[in-house]
Amino acid sequence: MAAIGFLVFFSNAMFPPLLPYLAREFSVGPLDFKWLVPGFSLAYGAATLAYGVASDRFGRVVTLGRLLCLATVAMTVLSFAASAHQLIVLRTLSGLTTGGIVTISLSIVGDRYPYRVQGAPMGRMFGVIATGMGLGVSLGPMLSALVGWRWTVRLIAVGFLIAAYLVQRQLPTAATTDRPWPLGFEVLDEYRCILAASRSSRALIFIFANGIFHGGIFAWLGVLLAQRYKLGETGLGLTFLGYGLPDLILGSVIGGWADRYGRRYVVPSGFLWAAICASAIALSKSPWIAAFGIAALSVGFDATHPLMSSITTSLDPKHRGQVTGMTTFANFVGIALGALLFRELLPLGFTLALMSFAGLEATFGIAAGFCFQTEQP
Repeated sequence: MAAIGFLVFFSNAMFPPLLPYLAREFSVGPLDFKWLVPGFSLAYGAATLAYGVASDRFGRVVTLGRLLCLATVAMTVLSFAASAHQLIVLRTLSGLTTGGIVTISLSIVGDRYPYRVQGAPMGRMFGVIATGMGLGVSLGPMLSALVGWRWTVRLIAVGFLIAAYLVQRQLPTAATTDRPWPLGFEVLDEYRCILAASRSSRALIFIFANGIFHGGIFAWLGVLLAQRYKLGETGLGLTFLGYGLPDLILGSVIGGWADRYGRRYVVPSGFLWAAICASAIALSKSPWIAAFGIAALSVGFDATHPLMSSITTSLDPKHRGQVTGMTTFANFVGIALGALLFRELLPLGFTLALMSFAGLEATFGIAAGFCFQTEQP
């Protein structure tokens, strides 16, 4: 499941740092790709709402295998985009096929580990996911410089195909439930119940806020580094190289801290740490300082999102796929909104935009210190 999550987030993360070079290839400006990240994120988030329900009804392995096959087709077609408009449309459509893959993978982990010891395996999952994001924004541009972004996407499609084969071969097919497919109003009522529970609504609000922060920064950070430090594709890749690597080592450790001491301490600290890292990136005068800030920023993600996600996955085991889908939806809608908000702040300069987002994250960190007080070990 961690390997599948890595593959999905590698493919998701490789496009934002390539914006300056995609713009040159298709003879448009970088800001003309305004909807490349938000369009994908909205489609991805909306898809999770349906696929989570499907995994609860038809079984996780069956649904996951079919989605991996669809993702293979979507990524292959995406690699043949002939214009900027086609690239945006095809990438948005790819979000509809990849949207449920990580959601179902997280649900499988939630099925196998009880909540009291779930922090460590969830931390491991998101540590690998963050590593996928980090290598996507670093190795993605390097591979694109070497073989081109189109062949990089095709290699990812091959990875999805192999994953589909391994899922069907190695995982036991879970028995589907006897419940019929629910009517539309029943699904909506189940989502209403999720939002009505104070513990889940609180977690979803902060997941949404965290998505705004991380999504907004990483949608445009490649453009910032290219303009401020005059970096090429290889230089961008090296600058982003550290993102996610600390999580590969610390993901399980941070999750273990949450299991032992409670999320009430770890989650607010993660918000505040991310705000400090964003401020350091905004004020950096050297690409090396920015690189250290980017690497440290991923620790803030690993100390917040996986721990809040594990709160939601523990709410209702019978609807774990649906609840996890709702969590992913909140995160990716936040990512889309964050990318759009950061784009609107760009005329004021990258430094002010980053500092504004850092202030927003710090505010939510202080609020989290009060709102997560009930999350005991």
